[in-house]
Amino acid sequence: MKRLIFTACLIMALTFSVCADPLRQVTFNDVLELPSDPPTQTYQYGSQPSQFYQYWPAKNNTMKAANVIFIHGGCWLKDYGIRHSYPLSTALTKEGFNLWSVEYRRLGEKNAEWPASLNDVSNAIEKILRQTNSKPTVVMGHSAGGHLALLATSNERQYAEQVDAVLGLAAITDMQAYIAEDGSCNQAAKALLGTAKSDFNLAQADPKQQTLHHNTWLLQGSADNIVPMSQADVFSVDNVNTMIVDDAGHFDMIHPQTKAWEAIVQRLKEELKQ
Repeated sequence: MKRLIFTACLIMALTFSVCADPLRQVTFNDVLELPSDPPTQTYQYGSQPSQFYQYWPAKNNTMKAANVIFIHGGCWLKDYGIRHSYPLSTALTKEGFNLWSVEYRRLGEKNAEWPASLNDVSNAIEKILRQTNSKPTVVMGHSAGGHLALLATSNERQYAEQVDAVLGLAAITDMQAYIAEDGSCNQAAKALLGTAKSDFNLAQADPKQQTLHHNTWLLQGSADNIVPMSQADVFSVDNVNTMIVDDAGHFDMIHPQTKAWEAIVQRLKEELKQ
């Protein structure tokens, strides 16, 4: 297991260094106010309204670009859908990636009882991988979406062999600890699991109790007040690495003008060799 601390100081090629002054601890509204491009294509992977994924091609060299499959967050609630992640999708295409973003059934929708959201994400990832033609691919999720991304690529699922790395951005990794807290997202997690059938085992919804993908990275802000740093510290195995972004908040992970964003892009380029 690697544990890294990310700094935003960029060493220039000549004789000096420059430290950028990116944004930090942005709000959800700050994310919503960002400009974005619409997807070029939408694909249905099921009959329910939220069973679809959307595609943004890389701005340059689309045919050779690596792929990022993104799972948005929002406390597994229907009130927070895919659109708030459009700025992230747009920004990653400018970094040279083809972006696939997954929508899924969420708490408050019809037929959304757990594990519907996990089944949806798993089905979507499998279908997207068929379209990427074995090109380098990362699966990445934020918050509740990070929780789903970790589970959907765990336990040596056959399709996950085609995934080069999994990135959890402020991902919820320890559900038992998370639902014991009083925050609104914590209580949404508890409500979601409460929709499961009577024979449900909490371990099935807990990344901490799974064998995660062989190349997993957890990126966590030290100033996150929705998903605490302790959620990134529950693993001590070689295949799970942690990167802490100092003074970064929860929504810094999906805002393209933050220090956390620099860390994410750097990690993607290293894993996808771009």
